[in-house]
Amino acid sequence: MDSVGLTSRWMAAARARESQRLDRLFDDPLAAALAGPEGFAWLDELERAQPWGEPALYVVVRTRFFDEFLLRATWEAGARQVVLLAAGMDARAFRLGWPPGTRLYELDRPEVIDAKDAVASRAGAHPACERQTISVDLEHPSWSDALLSAEYEAQEWSVWLAEGLLFYMTEAATRELLRGASVLAAPHSQLGADLVNRDLLGSPVMWPLLEVLSRRGAPGRFGTNDPEPLFAEHGWEAEVTQPGEREANYGRWPYPVAPRRMPGVPRLFLIRAQRS
Repeated sequence: MDSVGLTSRWMAAARARESQRLDRLFDDPLAAALAGPEGFAWLDELERAQPWGEPALYVVVRTRFFDEFLLRATWEAGARQVVLLAAGMDARAFRLGWPPGTRLYELDRPEVIDAKDAVASRAGAHPACERQTISVDLEHPSWSDALLSAEYEAQEWSVWLAEGLLFYMTEAATRELLRGASVLAAPHSQLGADLVNRDLLGSPVMWPLLEVLSRRGAPGRFGTNDPEPLFAEHGWEAEVTQPGEREANYGRWPYPVAPRRMPGVPRLFLIRAQRS
């Protein structure tokens, strides 16, 4: 598994620790096994590098935010196709209560999918939906053909998620991915994603954490201060939420949220978009 693939293990470690809390925002029974010792070691190193920033807290809030997004898109909006781009160690196929008839497609590199399948098999876990795994490199345009070959129906509503992914991609690759998703998503389909802004990538206060990721072979490569135009260019009407705002707080986010109009502030963006 390459370094970017391994980042999914420290995110699983964050979900595992959250699942042990009495006031947990979700429960992920597979997370500890999906993280493995390596995932917990990554998380410990990141938290030592930036103890006040609590990298795990962002993963926790982001996970709950997109849990709610996916369940609303399926139960309320009626989407029955769910596409997880760079699914990593995401266990939503197993832990969320999906509507009957939901087909969930997990796209990632073969070694990542194989590692997750091995953990799920040992645990005797069964998906709560029709789960299909697709072994692809999302930086290669053939991923869309692979999705179509797995009986994905481009004319039907769908909901997509690119969680913990765009940070590690180049701007060109990000734009190509958004373009590819827009081609395959029927009008009114939905897309969730998270981004950082350029100020975060260049912020001295973030250097310790960014240095750990870079040293481990997973540097931050892309951020934008204006996510709405980026998504609009590729046919998506985006709504942007910052962690700590009303819909992404959950009584757990302790930091003030700076207004978007304030320049020079490192930011995290949670995106919910609709195909126009």
